[in-house]
Amino acid sequence: MFEKMSDQLQKSVQPLNELVSINAKAIEALAQQQTNLFNNSLEASVAYSQNLWTQKDVAGAMEQQKAYSEKMQEKLTDAAKDAYAVIADAQEKAGEIFKGAFVQVQEAAAAAAPAAAKATKAAK
Repeated sequence: MFEKMSDQLQKSVQPLNELVSINAKAIEALAQQQTNLFNNSLEASVAYSQNLWTQKDVAGAMEQQKAYSEKMQEKLTDAAKDAYAVIADAQEKAGEIFKGAFVQVQEAAAAAAPAAAKATKAAK
């Protein structure tokens, strides 16, 4: 009896463990992406600053500003797309886990229904 309860508990907690694992992986991936974005942004800012000091006229400085802005826009857009992909993947996996857990609950309820009906009739 104890083993059966232990097995049922492990089965019922398994989806939660899978969700925690998915969330941990997603957070790790997002943190790595943000670290990369920060490092790349810092490098681009330093390069921009160094190149800006070499410009002799306003037109050259404006061209550097434009190139820097376009580069940063591209980096931010790519980072947003990557983050969305990670979150969408985690959401999809979580949905599959919820569907599987719901099916398990339905199966357990269907299996328990006859025993519950017998117990109800016996109690009357």
